[in-house]
Order: sequence, then structure tokens, then C-alpha cells
Amino acid sequence: MQFFFRLFTSNKTFTKKISELENKLSSLESKINDVNNEVKSISIPTAKKENDNPPMVQINHLQVDQIVIEHLDYANNFGQVGIKELSGRLNIGSTYEGDISEKVNEIVKQKLGKEATVNIKAKKEE
Repeated sequence: MQFFFRLFTSNKTFTKKISELENKLSSLESKINDVNNEVKSISIPTAKKENDNPPMVQINHLQVDQIVIEHLDYANNFGQVGIKELSGRLNIGSTYEGDISEKVNEIVKQKLGKEATVNIKAKKEE
């Protein structure tokens, strides 16, 4: 390449400048090669594989202060329920077991005296 520029140059200063530039260019090329070699020699650490086991988390104590249920669908679907027999009794209001007529008579006598009498008898079950 030096020969090619020298064929077309007639001025000595111009030839001198070209030779300086050629020297600088060759020095830069050698430095670039050195840098490339250093970069190739540096080992790049490989990233961890995704197949590695993640770190284990152990919870010793868990405390829940509040549970919020935003929506709850609760439905019992029995389909068809057949009732063959219905028995028992339905009590609405106060229900008493046993014979309380004596107690009621005592309370009435205390409050009303001899003015009124009440006859209360328990229904006999069959």
C-alpha cells in the first residue's frame, strides 16, 4: 500500500505525511488485535441454569389477623327429596315440660289472693 501512494506523490512532505499515517495505522491495527485477543481470553461467567432448585422457604409461625370473604355462593341442591312420613310436634312460643299447675296456682294466689283461680293441666300424650 505504501508503494501505491508513492507512485502518485511528487512532494516530499506529502510522502512524509503519508508514511507517518501508515505507521499510525499499522500501530492502531496491532493495538486492535491485542484488544481483541484480550477480550477473547476473558472468560464470561455463565448465567445460572433455570433448572437449579430455588431456595427453600420455611415458615415457622403464621398468624392471620383477619379473613375477608368478598363473595360466597352457598347452595344446597338436593334435587328431588321425597317425604314418606312426617311426624313429631311443632312448639311455637314457650313450652314447658311436666306439670306446672301447682306452681302457677301458688303464684296466682300470692298476687291475686282468693279472687281468682286458674286451672292448668298438662296435656296427656298418647
